[in-house]
Amino acid sequence: MRSFKSLLAAAVVVGALAPVAAQAQWYVGLDAGAQLLQDSKNSGVAGLKSESDVGWLTQGVVGYAFGQWRAEGELSYRSSGVSKVGGATGSGDTSALAPMFNGVYEFLPQSKWHPFVGLGIGAARLDNGTVKKNGANAYSGDDWQFAYQGFAGVGYDLTSNVELKAQYRYFSTLNYESKAATTNTKLDSEYRDHGLMLGFVYKFNAPKAAPAPAPAPVAAPAPVPAPKPVAQAQKNYIVFFDFDKAQITPEAARVLQQAAGAAKTAGAARIDLSAHTDLSGSAKYNQALSEKRGAAVKAQLEQLGIPASQIVVVAKGKSSPMVPTPDGVREPQNRRVEIVLP
Repeated sequence: MRSFKSLLAAAVVVGALAPVAAQAQWYVGLDAGAQLLQDSKNSGVAGLKSESDVGWLTQGVVGYAFGQWRAEGELSYRSSGVSKVGGATGSGDTSALAPMFNGVYEFLPQSKWHPFVGLGIGAARLDNGTVKKNGANAYSGDDWQFAYQGFAGVGYDLTSNVELKAQYRYFSTLNYESKAATTNTKLDSEYRDHGLMLGFVYKFNAPKAAPAPAPAPVAAPAPVPAPKPVAQAQKNYIVFFDFDKAQITPEAARVLQQAAGAAKTAGAARIDLSAHTDLSGSAKYNQALSEKRGAAVKAQLEQLGIPASQIVVVAKGKSSPMVPTPDGVREPQNRRVEIVLP
């Protein structure tokens, strides 16, 4: 048992230190719900098979997200009332206090909906208290054992910081020790339960809103006595997008009006559009998203009187960030379309 506890402590330390070098997002969460404990054979003494009522469970988590992966520490507590022992009326309670370390994979990181799956390992303190059969003491005991779990669920982003989630969890341990009350005989008891939970996650350091583009540079007047000074037309423009969006914002629409006006004034025969995304999500998804952003800017310029034949769009997905970041980071300035006039 001592070696197992040492191994668990080492795993927790490694899990806590592993993501420190990455730039991502810390979060905390709280869940609660109902659980059903499967029947326990309590092998060792005949006639002590136990059945339980629907119980309850709650848990708190502290985690670190990097891209679509998350690593988290968890502390949970669950409790079930005993309804039958050996087919007779039973009473008592079986509980489990479990520190766990989980690995989680999140699907659809660009969407407000986040299906996820996960696995966890850890330890559990299992406690029977004193279980009775027909009012007489039947067995009792408590023990620490290795625990493991698998879970799946879905989260929904209410805001950039708050996510609601629902999930199913299967939780189990190795057989733990109890003792029969009348003979003091050792029992090997089972612990396996199924839980349904609702909860929330609070995410720290949420991505900030995209900054407004810099004002157009103004050309200095020519020295006297020179011909009448003429302002040099701006040739580069940038429009920014909200996270996972391809819609033109009001600020972007104003920039596109400036770009279209400059193109008409200069008599530009060609306008180059370079569409980009941030590094959150897969390369395939971001490539498609950058194509949508480029198409949205092109359509807006066409409405402003620029012929479609003069507009060339190149979608670069997540391959050319303006601000270099680790993969998975939601950087607002990387969600853009660059407009270049000749």
